[in-house]
Amino acid sequence: MPWQYDGMTVELFKELLFSPFGLALLALLAERWFPWPEQWHPFAVLRLMAAYMSGKVNKPDRPSSQQKIAGFLALLTMLLLVLLPAAIVFAGAEVSLAIGWLILLVSLRQQTVRQATHLSEQHLSKGRKNAARAWLTRVTWRDCDLLSEHGIAKTSIELRATSILESRFAPLLFWCLGGPLAALGVRVLAELKEVWPTAQARYRNFGQATGWLYAITHFLPSFVLSLFARTVGLFRRNTPKIESLKRNPVFPIILLSWLQSFSYCHKVTLGGPIQAAGIRISRQRFGGRPAELLLPYAAHWQRLWQGFFIACLLIGLFTLFIYRP
Repeated sequence: MPWQYDGMTVELFKELLFSPFGLALLALLAERWFPWPEQWHPFAVLRLMAAYMSGKVNKPDRPSSQQKIAGFLALLTMLLLVLLPAAIVFAGAEVSLAIGWLILLVSLRQQTVRQATHLSEQHLSKGRKNAARAWLTRVTWRDCDLLSEHGIAKTSIELRATSILESRFAPLLFWCLGGPLAALGVRVLAELKEVWPTAQARYRNFGQATGWLYAITHFLPSFVLSLFARTVGLFRRNTPKIESLKRNPVFPIILLSWLQSFSYCHKVTLGGPIQAAGIRISRQRFGGRPAELLLPYAAHWQRLWQGFFIACLLIGLFTLFIYRP
C-alpha cells in the first residue's frame, strides 16, 4: 500500500542518513560551508594548553632522556584531557549520534589553513610578499619571513596537501573504522605534532613520543591516499620519476611520503630545504613544474580531493542501500 511504501522509504532514508557514511558526508559539508571562528574552536584551546604545558615541563637545560619522558607524559596528559571528557559525554548522552557527529565536525577542522593559504596566495599574486608570508606564519611552525616567491608558493601548496591528509582523510578513515573518539584522537595527534615539531631544536627530544605515535596512526591513511595519488599520476603525461624516499630524522617520513605522492600526482615541485627557528633543515626534493606557476590551481586541487572524499562516502551509502538487510 502507498502509506506502507512511504513509511519504508522514510525508514530507509533515516537509516542511510544516520549511518557512518551519511553522518560523515553531513559533517564534511557543514565544515566546508558553515564558518566557525578560530577563537571559538576547541583546537585553539588545545594549542594554547599544549604550548603552556611544554613551556612548564620542557626545560632546555635538562638531559635529553628527561625531555623525552616529559614529552611522553605531556602527550598522555593532553590525550586524557581531550579524549576522556569527550568519551564521558559521548557515552552518557541520550543523543549519542549527535554528539558523535559534533566530535567528527570538530576533527575535520580545515577552515583556518584553507583561509590562510587562500589569502596568502591572493597577496602573492598582487606582489605583496610580506603579507603572504604573514598569513603563512599563522598556520605553520616554519620560518616564513625570508621566503622567496617560490618558497611561499611551495609552502602554501604543502600546507594544503598536509591538511588533506590530516584534516580530512585521516579523521574520516578513523571515524569509519573506530568511531568519533578515534577520529578525534588522530586529529589531536596531528595538532600536537604541529605545536611540538621535532624540526625545532627545543622540541627535538620533547616531541619524539608525539612524532612516533603520529607516524603509527597516520601510516594507513598516508599509504592509502598515496597509493591513490600515484595511481592517478600513472595516467597523466610527463609525470616526474618517483625516487626512493630518503628518511629524515626531524621531519615525519609519513608526511614526506604523502607530499611525494601529491607532487607526483599534480606534477608540482615540493620538498626541499626549510627553515625552523633559524636553523636550516634539509629535505628531499620532489621534482615537477615550479610551484609558483601552479599555485593558481592549488585551491582547485583541494576541491578535487574534497570531491573524491564525498564520492567515496556516496559509494559507501550506495553500498549500504544495495546490501541493506
